[in-house]
Amino acid sequence: MESRKGGIGLKGKMSLTTKIMLGLVAGLVAGILLQGSPEFVNTFIAPLGRLFLNLIMMIIVPLVFSSLIVGAASVGDVKTLGRMGGKTLGYYLITTAVAITIGLSLGAIIQPGAGLSIPVDAEVAVNEAPGLTDTLLNIIPRNPINAMAQGNMLQIIVFALFLGVAFNAIPKEKGQVFIDFFDGLAEIMYKVTSYVMAYAPIGVFGLITPVVVNHGLSVLLPLGKVIAAVYIGCILH
Repeated sequence: MESRKGGIGLKGKMSLTTKIMLGLVAGLVAGILLQGSPEFVNTFIAPLGRLFLNLIMMIIVPLVFSSLIVGAASVGDVKTLGRMGGKTLGYYLITTAVAITIGLSLGAIIQPGAGLSIPVDAEVAVNEAPGLTDTLLNIIPRNPINAMAQGNMLQIIVFALFLGVAFNAIPKEKGQVFIDFFDGLAEIMYKVTSYVMAYAPIGVFGLITPVVVNHGLSVLLPLGKVIAAVYIGCILH
């Protein structure tokens, strides 16, 4: 067995979490050292962070879409899928309520973001929450392709579940090619995701350095509170 200490094994392999934390620390240090060079940071370092965000956005839709189709199709019996869906919805509602409670409690105790100032001329869009009927209607995509283009995850999930359920309602020989395609796509997306996450430490470095350079050292304490609140909340949840 390979023993581990501090996220580093005997073979010298470092865990992804450790690498990301090192990227975060390196970004903080680089931001402090490059305080007088915002143009250099925004030109050469900030694009590393934007690239990481673009990569994340690139994989989300095909990963979720293909995985859900294969998952729904693998259940087989529509009644079984219905029972699983009911249990999943109940579990989701309960865990969401717990998450909200933890988040509000930690927000009141730690007050993440306290100390950050928002410019007085900043515009904040406030939209009225849609009603229950509109919410239920909006989860059904009028145009699934448009939903994918816009990254509307709820509509994408519903459409994927419809496709997976419909596969079980037709002769398997007629729909197996369809499922095989998305099964292959899902496996490919898992590998692509591993490539993207391998870049995560550099991406985090590219995201945090411009923040420190453009907003100064005063951003570190509120940022530390946010990170602490997130980690504590995840552990509690």
